[in-house]
Amino acid sequence: MGAVSRPLLVTVAVLAAAAAAVPAAQASTRYTIVLMSYTTVTQTHDTAPKGKANKGDSIDFKDLLLTTSNNELGKKKNKPVGYDAGTVLYTSATASKIEGVTTFPQIGTLTFEGPMVTRKDGTVHVAVIKGTGAFKGAKGTLIIGTGNQKAPNTYRLVLPQVPCTSHCD
Repeated sequence: MGAVSRPLLVTVAVLAAAAAAVPAAQASTRYTIVLMSYTTVTQTHDTAPKGKANKGDSIDFKDLLLTTSNNELGKKKNKPVGYDAGTVLYTSATASKIEGVTTFPQIGTLTFEGPMVTRKDGTVHVAVIKGTGAFKGAKGTLIIGTGNQKAPNTYRLVLPQVPCTSHCD
């Protein structure tokens, strides 16, 4: 292990002291990530009657996620930061649910699932039910914006700690 700079040690010590001073019930952190999602793979499973949405139809998907601002998850604007993959399942001709996992390599994952109900503003809000790595213990909402091949994805999270998303060794 190499030498650690004094400013880094001071920062770590201050953060540790601050964390110790906050009661456990108040230690959660709100954290928002805004990314642009580009569809890279879709595979449609169309059951009879073919050509229209009905119960049992599904769409498997995979999307590339790019940053929308500088220093989002330690990356510059418009740089790949992860991907998501999952399935949209039609529960009727007019209703569907989604389940999937967003993967941020070397950082962690976020699992999301729930009904896909389009709101007045065109967005779909889905529950984030768990996370791993830097997102361990995450709960919150994934807001899927409007668009066919490209759409903004906003993750509004509540975490038990401030996530370390880059240069965390």
